Amino acid sequence: MESATVTRVLSPALLALALLLGAAAAPAADGPTYANPIYGGQDPYVLLHDGVYYIAASAPGDSAIVVFKSDKLTDPGVSRTVYVPPATGPYSKQLWAPEIHRIDGQWYIYTCADDGDNANHRLIVLKADTDDPLGSYSMAAELQTPGWAIDESVFRAADGKLYCVWSGWPVDTVPDSTQHLFISRMASPTELAGPAVDISGKMHEWETRGRPDGLNEGPQPLLRDGRVFIVYACSGSWTADYALGVMECTDGDLLNPDSWVKQPKPAFSRTDHVYGPGHGCLTKSPDGAEDWLVYHSSIDPEGSWNRSVSIQRFTWTADGAPNFGRPAPWGTVLPAPSGEPANKLISEPGGELAETFDNLDRWEPICFFRRTSVRVRDGALQVRGTLDPRYGDKLVLRDRDYADFEAEVEVNRRRGDGAAGLLFRISNAAVGVNRYHGYTAQWTADNRVQLVRSNGDELTVLAEADLPGRPNRPLHLRVVAQGDRLSVYLDGARKPLIEAQDETYFTGAVGLLSGGVNSTFDNFQVRPL
Repeated sequence: MESATVTRVLSPALLALALLLGAAAAPAADGPTYANPIYGGQDPYVLLHDGVYYIAASAPGDSAIVVFKSDKLTDPGVSRTVYVPPATGPYSKQLWAPEIHRIDGQWYIYTCADDGDNANHRLIVLKADTDDPLGSYSMAAELQTPGWAIDESVFRAADGKLYCVWSGWPVDTVPDSTQHLFISRMASPTELAGPAVDISGKMHEWETRGRPDGLNEGPQPLLRDGRVFIVYACSGSWTADYALGVMECTDGDLLNPDSWVKQPKPAFSRTDHVYGPGHGCLTKSPDGAEDWLVYHSSIDPEGSWNRSVSIQRFTWTADGAPNFGRPAPWGTVLPAPSGEPANKLISEPGGELAETFDNLDRWEPICFFRRTSVRVRDGALQVRGTLDPRYGDKLVLRDRDYADFEAEVEVNRRRGDGAAGLLFRISNAAVGVNRYHGYTAQWTADNRVQLVRSNGDELTVLAEADLPGRPNRPLHLRVVAQGDRLSVYLDGARKPLIEAQDETYFTGAVGLLSGGVNSTFDNFQVRPL
């Protein structure tokens, strides 16, 4: 994210892009910005409740449920593991696509699980043990469906009744040959009232890529002006043709399959720059003025389950249907959601921060599945950037920007061919190598210290120097930035090892880089000058 204290005038090209992507009006000429993808992950579900965003997600390996909390849509926020299933049993494995909901004053998480055999996937409901959405949850019920079922979502219709929609295998079809969408009325948040109505109807050709009989999943209800839409994912999630479709209940009879009509064309689909965009959810900007789509897409051009999460504003057509536009190319700088709080510019004494890495709450990880790639151990931060070097693992201090400052950290390279070091004056940090605007003081694989600038795509080396011999211990990096002068000191030296003058970036966040290398960071400090 870019602080509101930094003015970025949007070019005519960016204004045109915003219109192409479905913006109803030209974006503001300044203010916070962001770039996609915002973090590594999949199957995002975001709930805005009382001005706070909550995200439910599966832990890596689909072995537990994690809930995030944030005041920004561009940052998933702090997280806690809220549910770990039993080691064995019918609901012990493969917890997929969880959603967090607040119903009648109670927190619920809707997900699916099995015993390790996908054919036994069923819908389950977890109920919060307290009123804290980041507290513990307990198994409440299985939702009784006719058979295999995943990806449930719930909503309250205009008639006041609660409904559940999900993806399942139709009865009397070959297992795993097709997936349809079903809807049922609910007797309570933990019980279906039946019947299970198949509303998928005829499959369009673009819903059958990778699954000839068609695949519909990830249904998301969208209610507006008395109309009921379902936004859903279609085609194989492992393909680059994974996409989003839209269907609408045309007469208000939600349990009549003939009432549901699919739009003839995909609503959101691949481009030359974004592959397999699907399994999204819908939410609002912090001030409630804008509609936003949150979705995942593949990091591989041919499609795969290596996925990252993006956000994009959407609008409405003249006839009242959602208009998602086209996926913004990764790295494109876009206006942040309206009402999103800006980073605070730390410029006065008292803004010092000494981080012993007790936890990750101060940091925003932009990494490959953060709980496998980032951890805190023995007071140090460990980043496994080799898990997937294409993610360009970064961690950014939350909610703080600096102009003139001094920052230092001990960094130890463990394994890998990438660079590790200190990010500073950065904005628009996103998933991917070099995807940030700002500077890095980095230790490279060929044993050099470099001062580099990134424009979000390519690096420019401003200064560099060889290290004397290959260090077998951590390096102590210290960066001093004052105006356009940037200096990098090594191991407590009084004279900078390298320095440069550059007038591209004057404020921004501070962070850590471990792209394509396993690194350990310790003794981090930053203070304004």
